[in-house]
Amino acid sequence: MASESQVAANGRSADDGIWKIELKSKLLKLCQAAVPVAVSALGGLPLAVAHAAGADAKDFSRLVELSATRLEISRKVALTKWDTKMPIADPPNDPREKQVIDAASAEAKGVGLSSDLASAFFSDQIEASKLIQFVLMSDWARSGKVPTEHRADLKAELRPALDRLRTQFIQELIATHKLREAPDCKAQLVKASGAYGARQKLSPLYTIALDRGLARVCGD
Repeated sequence: MASESQVAANGRSADDGIWKIELKSKLLKLCQAAVPVAVSALGGLPLAVAHAAGADAKDFSRLVELSATRLEISRKVALTKWDTKMPIADPPNDPREKQVIDAASAEAKGVGLSSDLASAFFSDQIEASKLIQFVLMSDWARSGKVPTEHRADLKAELRPALDRLRTQFIQELIATHKLREAPDCKAQLVKASGAYGARQKLSPLYTIALDRGLARVCGD
């Protein structure tokens, strides 16, 4: 007849066996669950990033809002350039514009967005910014009146703010990929920008600049 110690030992052995079987089962399930994630991470990371950031956009409203935000920063840039007598367009030896476009292209490529689309989009955003600056500075020169509001530092505040917007733009371009490829893309974009303009009571200048910055969002 087995002793109590033998019975206890046998019980622990049986418990250990059950525990190991359960552990192996859990590990197997974890591995099975990890396989599609790993495959997605290796072969479909851009989609994983897009879905992690949120569902597909239902309209272009967010993209329009981001563009309008960039235009407001452009106004602040104009004020700073006015005070410092900096040119609106970057001089030939200043690589800033190229750096902006190259950085956007590289970031877009890293998350699966067309680098050509990113280059075109951010080129248009830069041209919209220049439009705002040219018109505002011309108005100030003709009237002899310049806003007295606080001036933000171009390098320490404004350019970093523009750089932060870049990532948000790229995320939204990913989120609107179905809208951008739809046959009614331009109609949807006009609807969104028109609604924003009416809601915010945009001036003709900002309305035109908004359209300029979004000129190549749609596929055709």
